[in-house]
Amino acid sequence: MTVGGESGNNARICRYDWVLDIREQCLRAGVPFYFKQTGARFEKDGRLYTIPRKYQHYQAQKAGINFP
Repeated sequence: MTVGGESGNNARICRYDWVLDIREQCLRAGVPFYFKQTGARFEKDGRLYTIPRKYQHYQAQKAGINFP
């Protein structure tokens, strides 16, 4: 499963807790998981980040939560 936030000015918030919940469901079901991008508006630990498009993929990779 590929998961990622939306880009652009009207992007909805992508919540890291949501990403982790989907990852856990994939782990239990034996489904590969790929966190593609954070999106433009990313919430983690109660803090909202505005992430420029050029860094969204990098920040998702940096989380290190993908699995085959």
